[in-house]
Amino acid sequence: MATTYTTTDARPPDSRTEALRALLNRRYRFLDRKWDIVFWATAVFVVAAAADITKLLFAGDWDFWTDWKDRQWWPIITPFAVIIIPSALQYIQWLAWRMPTGATYTALCLAVASWIGRIVQWDWFAGFPLNFVWPVSIIAAAIWLDWVLLKTKSMVLTSLIGGFGFALILWFANYITLAPFLQPMEWMGLPMTVADVQGIEYVRAQTPEYLRMIEHGSLRTFLGETQYVSLAFGGTLAVAGYWIGQAIARGLAIWPIGRYIKKF
Repeated sequence: MATTYTTTDARPPDSRTEALRALLNRRYRFLDRKWDIVFWATAVFVVAAAADITKLLFAGDWDFWTDWKDRQWWPIITPFAVIIIPSALQYIQWLAWRMPTGATYTALCLAVASWIGRIVQWDWFAGFPLNFVWPVSIIAAAIWLDWVLLKTKSMVLTSLIGGFGFALILWFANYITLAPFLQPMEWMGLPMTVADVQGIEYVRAQTPEYLRMIEHGSLRTFLGETQYVSLAFGGTLAVAGYWIGQAIARGLAIWPIGRYIKKF
């Protein structure tokens, strides 16, 4: 009569069994890390292109020229345009690895792509100085967004606290660079800013319908300042932009994979 063994046998496993268990439980760290490096190095181009195209679609000229970076429209439109893709990557990385690094990763990719475009396209080929076409930096705001997710572990709280703070930090982080160009000066007998004079001296191809909207309206009547109201509106729009990014990640990235992947 043949003897059968079950998993409850008290006999110690033989060397063959131990070798198979070791092979099965091996973590292949070297291969995993090489794959991670290849994946994220390749994703840099895709993420940078997605973030840059989204920014140009919604806030193109507000980010191209220094004289368009005004105190009324730039703080409203730019945070909404640049938070969409960081929010999408933040959701994907949080869902996959529980790592709150998606926004910062996107910000670094966007910074590389933006500066390459400004140096090669606008400085070398078009002849505009870099202090006239410098791009917005969202790195500090993206670090804040990831930090809020790390502490709260909630997308809802991250959208409310992180999204609103994203707009405020974006303004203050870039105001250091922008402030010298907002200084008043006299040009041909008229009071202007340094950025306005740059916009007059460096001629751009544009139609009358495409001209910059000058600060105007009743916003100035609120506490006598424009930028505080603009920052409040910008923070609100950034919260909305955060959820647009979440919808893109859930609907266009995660849902198709979960819909067609084989489940066990």
